[in-house]
Amino acid sequence: MIFSQYFFFIAVGVGCYLIGAIPISYLLGRFWAKIDIRTHGSRNVGASNLAVHGGKNIGIIAAVMDCLIKGTFTVLFLDVILGMDPYFLLIASISLVAGHNWSIFIGLEGGRGIATAFGLLIGFQMWEEILVLTVFLGIIGRLILYKDSGVWCFISFGLLPLLCFAFQEQTHIIIFSVLLGVMLISKRLMSNGNIIRKGSVKSTLLCRLVFDRDILSKTSWLERG
Repeated sequence: MIFSQYFFFIAVGVGCYLIGAIPISYLLGRFWAKIDIRTHGSRNVGASNLAVHGGKNIGIIAAVMDCLIKGTFTVLFLDVILGMDPYFLLIASISLVAGHNWSIFIGLEGGRGIATAFGLLIGFQMWEEILVLTVFLGIIGRLILYKDSGVWCFISFGLLPLLCFAFQEQTHIIIFSVLLGVMLISKRLMSNGNIIRKGSVKSTLLCRLVFDRDILSKTSWLERG
């Protein structure tokens, strides 16, 4: 019985990793926009980079698929249809993001996991957290106070566990929020293996952490060939 539980535990993690690892933005870029987004702009294999270099419409399609299919649908299927234990859901969710961020299909490169993470919040029905992050950070912060979305995403990573505590979420949800933040920040710092120039390690890592890029100028970063 214990062996079968461990096997199921591993199977769920691997299966969800492979689902998350499907590089939707890369595939849409290659077959629709005829570009390899790994060689354009931020080199990020995600919907935002695809939108800049492949067109807004295709970027929106990629974001919706990453959010609702990878994130929301998978969690709801495991929870509602299969009735999976909350801690299995925790492993499944983190595995989805890990697959998206470090896809085995494209040399362990990937996106930042923002859309997939948001889809998971929907799947876990974290409506209070979604409201705060969307209204106060997404609308008031991003549209009114400071228009660099990278900063507000960074703030969201740190704020989410605190919101989970404030809204008295279940233990597995709090653990999920902490692990999610760690994974998203780790991906920023690793930046798909981009090489840091000698003598600029601290400044580059700080830019990656706060702004999600290697330099201060967002325009220069996104418009690289």
